[in-house]
Amino acid sequence: MTFSSDKVDVAIIGGGPAGLTAAFELIKRPEFQDGTKTAVVFESTDVVGGISQTAERDGWRFDIGGHRFFTKVKPVDELWDEILGTEDFMLRPRMSRIYYRGKKFDYPLKAMNALKGWG
Repeated sequence: MTFSSDKVDVAIIGGGPAGLTAAFELIKRPEFQDGTKTAVVFESTDVVGGISQTAERDGWRFDIGGHRFFTKVKPVDELWDEILGTEDFMLRPRMSRIYYRGKKFDYPLKAMNALKGWG
């Protein structure tokens, strides 16, 4: 599909989580809902999701990047609840580690764990 620059008010580069979130937030604005302004998401591949996608090949599924979402920022949590709905958001216990120079560090970093590990 070809777009003329005089017909697009906002160009969003990339159909990953950030680009799709930007588009989602824009379409809530009155000027985009009434058609006064337009936005287009440009994605270089034929699949959206960026590194958060699950690719399928020969019946097998592969996670391209991390699918775990973690935030302590309330507005970000509220946004994902709005997009997915609380019933579709799966909560799982998590444990992530950074392996660095033969030692494991908590992720997200915790001050005491990092200081003990690095000395």
